[in-house]
Amino acid sequence: MVDSPVRAYGALFVVVAAAVSGAIILSGFVAIDFVLDALTVWGYMAAVGVMVVCAAVSWLTDLPGILSSEFGSGGR
Repeated sequence: MVDSPVRAYGALFVVVAAAVSGAIILSGFVAIDFVLDALTVWGYMAAVGVMVVCAAVSWLTDLPGILSSEFGSGGR
């Protein structure tokens, strides 16, 4: 069980948002025509913006430490 649900699931939300935007950015390198038809340039730029925000949040809040302390086994 997590000690602080807001902190734990907030950190998990940041990781999921980074993974989704990373998948969009990666697919832009693989099939740019499909991505631009589906999302337009503004959607692609929004994915890049979300990735930058997630990176900043991760750097400012020690996201790996939060995830390992809340969801890790902790040696138990």
